[in-house]
Amino acid sequence: MKIVKVLKVPVRYNGVTHAPGASFEMEDEHVNESIVEVTGEVAVDNTPSEFEGKTLDELKAFAEEHKIDIGKASTEEGIIKKIEDAQKAE
Repeated sequence: MKIVKVLKVPVRYNGVTHAPGASFEMEDEHVNESIVEVTGEVAVDNTPSEFEGKTLDELKAFAEEHKIDIGKASTEEGIIKKIEDAQKAE
């Protein structure tokens, strides 16, 4: 996982639009250095998420119950990331 900074045009990633100059985390395989600059690396925590192994319906129900906007996330990984990001922001 990389920490990237948006260069000249807004970048939409995981359902969120990031303005030029904004920094955010991006999966290594998604980095395109023509639109973002890598500014660091995120230490990877290999501890399994409490949400691993839950069904999509269970994840969506959890997000709805806790009023977490999952945007257009439709995969287990994407929804878990949205939930975990929302919990970190609390």
